[in-house]
Amino acid sequence: MTWRELTVQNFNSLERKVVVDVRSPCEYQIESIPAAINIPLLSDEERSLVGTIYKQEGEMQARRRAVGMIAPRIPVIVDRIMAIRKPRHSLVVHCWRGGLRSEAVVSFLSVVGIDCFRLTGGYKAWRKQVVENFEQDAYTFETIVLDGLTGTGKTEILSELNKQGIPICDLEHLANHRGSTFGALGMEPQPSQKDFEARLWCLLEKCQADTLILEAESRKIGRLALPNFLYQRIKTGRKILIEAPMSSRVARLLEIYSRGIEKANVIRMVENSAPIKERLGREKARTLIDRLKADDLEGFVEMLLLDYYDPLYTKHLALSGPFELTVDSQDPSRAAAEIAEHLARTKTSSSKNSIMNSGR
Repeated sequence: MTWRELTVQNFNSLERKVVVDVRSPCEYQIESIPAAINIPLLSDEERSLVGTIYKQEGEMQARRRAVGMIAPRIPVIVDRIMAIRKPRHSLVVHCWRGGLRSEAVVSFLSVVGIDCFRLTGGYKAWRKQVVENFEQDAYTFETIVLDGLTGTGKTEILSELNKQGIPICDLEHLANHRGSTFGALGMEPQPSQKDFEARLWCLLEKCQADTLILEAESRKIGRLALPNFLYQRIKTGRKILIEAPMSSRVARLLEIYSRGIEKANVIRMVENSAPIKERLGREKARTLIDRLKADDLEGFVEMLLLDYYDPLYTKHLALSGPFELTVDSQDPSRAAAEIAEHLARTKTSSSKNSIMNSGR
């Protein structure tokens, strides 16, 4: 049994793999390869200490101190890695840039008879690949953008399209945020910017289709920024307008935002929201809060839509067209089917035109 070096390109092509990240917990929390399992070789404090020794006393002394820290826990680390192995899956170990930490682990795994790979260049090399792909816009799919006012069910339609096997990209799911003033309510904390980009990169890498459907988003979703190439794709992609009557939008938003969300948190957000106060004015903002306190939830949501969200998005929609299709979203499943049929028709028409043009 032995260990081998694995390039980033070959790593990405592996369909079945178990990835072990041996960096410290702090490094892993800030940025990581999706699905990688953190089994740290050094604690955050130990890593900091080794770094200080490296700067003050040199590499040799830093390595000696690190080995002294690592050696006693190697059996436990090897046992943890053996416990997460999967049959017919490649075992890949990495650290920050393919240095001492990953080398130590793969060497001991080899000693106990476990085949494994070490990722050449570590996480740093993998991240470099992500950045390069985004900068180059290295994707061939055509972008289809669902746009519409708040509460028209664009996310639900994406979900229905996904069920039909049509490639979609739910950016709000990847970002753990619904992309609006109240978009963080009821959601898990947002990932780091680099982890958001890593999730997005993995999704796009799997897309082998001619088209990818996503929802119109602004440049930022919560505190996370879209890669520039994707933001430009959203602005220039083919557009489909999603519509729904006010009653349907209100009911949908009430259903979404009533899941485990405390009214006090919503009141606090409204009271502390400078954009809401600025656009509504002090009197309307107070009326909005009063409706919420009185449990007039439908009135609260309708007022928020009419006086805050709709004026913003109406301006946006006026600049976003033309729309090649308008769909009523009261039944998300039917709306998804209508979109799928439209895309199939336009694809067929495009193919026929290509054939006719090639014969000229």
